[in-house]
Amino acid sequence: MKTLLVPLDFSDTSELVLRKTAEIARELSARIILLHVIEPVATYVPVGATLDVISATPPPAETEEGISAHRERLDALAAPLAGSGLAVESVVIVGLAVDDILDQAGVHGADFIVLGSHGHGALYHLFGGSVVTGVLKRAKCPVIVIPAKAA
Repeated sequence: MKTLLVPLDFSDTSELVLRKTAEIARELSARIILLHVIEPVATYVPVGATLDVISATPPPAETEEGISAHRERLDALAAPLAGSGLAVESVVIVGLAVDDILDQAGVHGADFIVLGSHGHGALYHLFGGSVVTGVLKRAKCPVIVIPAKAA
């Protein structure tokens, strides 16, 4: 059985990604691993005139209560897929999106990673980077990118 790792950020593209993932899973008789990564928020800590530190502080959602809320949201997205007969699991972790997506692909033996693209322009990627770009550069399995405007 093939495995599709599907990282979701709960953005507007999530529904489209899930719909396309379901189509792919049916064609490949694949199981689906839905993944949500809660990223820490970087904060600037001034420590002197020339030494400044950027530290990653745990997000407020790192509490068990916050993680449970994310898990419930992910489970709600998984329910229609499971209800249609697809094998679906949900995983919520706290970490760095690209690193943890790639790590979870290895842990679950993913045959494909299915990601949604937000359709941001080049300027956004220049300053903010892109999870899709990071995954594409480092993935050891094929990556399927669902464009934000896919029909």
